[in-house]
Amino acid sequence: MTSGTPLTQLLPHHRPLPPAPGEPDLVALCSDRSAAPRAGLDAADPSRPWVRVNMVTTVDGQVVGETGLSRAISSPADKRVFGVLRALADAVVVGAGTARAERYTRLHARPAHAEARRARGQDPVPLLVLVSRSGRVDLDRLDEEGTGPVVVHASAAACPSARVQAIRARLGEDGLVLHDDAVEPAAVLADLQARDCREVLHEGGPHLLSNWVAAGAVDELCLTVSPLLAGPPPEDSPHGLLAGGGSLDPRDLTLLSLVTDGSTLLQRWGLPAPD
Repeated sequence: MTSGTPLTQLLPHHRPLPPAPGEPDLVALCSDRSAAPRAGLDAADPSRPWVRVNMVTTVDGQVVGETGLSRAISSPADKRVFGVLRALADAVVVGAGTARAERYTRLHARPAHAEARRARGQDPVPLLVLVSRSGRVDLDRLDEEGTGPVVVHASAAACPSARVQAIRARLGEDGLVLHDDAVEPAAVLADLQARDCREVLHEGGPHLLSNWVAAGAVDELCLTVSPLLAGPPPEDSPHGLLAGGGSLDPRDLTLLSLVTDGSTLLQRWGLPAPD
C-alpha cells in the first residue's frame, strides 16, 4: 500500500494526483517541459544538461525556519515532490555551506523509482555535486549514509593543498574538479555534460542559486510555498530565495504547472530563453 499526501493538479489541467508506487503521474508532470521557454535549447544540443531548481519558501519569502534549516518549513506535500525530483536527477548540485548546514550525505537509491531509472538509462543513484570555492566539505559526514558518488568543484586559488589531497584521498582523482579561480556555472555544467548527466537538480542554497540564475544557467524553478509566516530568519541565515552573489535583471517567468494539497502550493516556473 502506498502512503503519501494526496495532491491536486490545478494547472495546466485540473486532476487528482493520488500517491502511487513510482509516482507515475508526478513523474510525467515534472518531466513535461514542452511549454518551457528554454525547451528549444534541447533540440540544439540533446546532451545539454537541463537544470531544474528545487526550493521551498514561506509565504513571507523565507527559505529557512527558526532552526535555520529548510526542513523546518517543509511539508509532506513538499517532500513528496522532492522525492520525485531527486528520482529524476542524474546529478544533484548544492553549495557546500548548505550541504554542511543541512547535513547532506551521499545520496540513496530510491527502490520505488529503480526500474524507471533503469528504463531511462540512469545510474541507480544520482551524483552529488558540492560547489565550494575553498573546497571546505565535511567528508566524514558524507560517508555516514548513502552509496552515491560525490564530486567537489573548488577553486585552485582558494583550496589549500592539504584539502586537495584529503578530498582526492577520499573521493578519488575524479572526485575533485579544480577551477582556476571562481567556480562558474558553465564550467560545472560542462563537467556534468562530460559525465553524461542530462538531468541536473539544483538545491541551493540562495547564494549559489543567485549566481546560477544570474549566469543564465537555470532552466526551471520548482518552488514550494509553505503556508507559514516565518518572520525574520535567524542571524547569519539567508534572506530570501536569491541572497545576492550575482547581478540579476528582472525577467518574466512562465508558469508550467501548479499543484496543491489544499494549503501548500507547488509551482513549476520556466525561465526565459537567452536572448
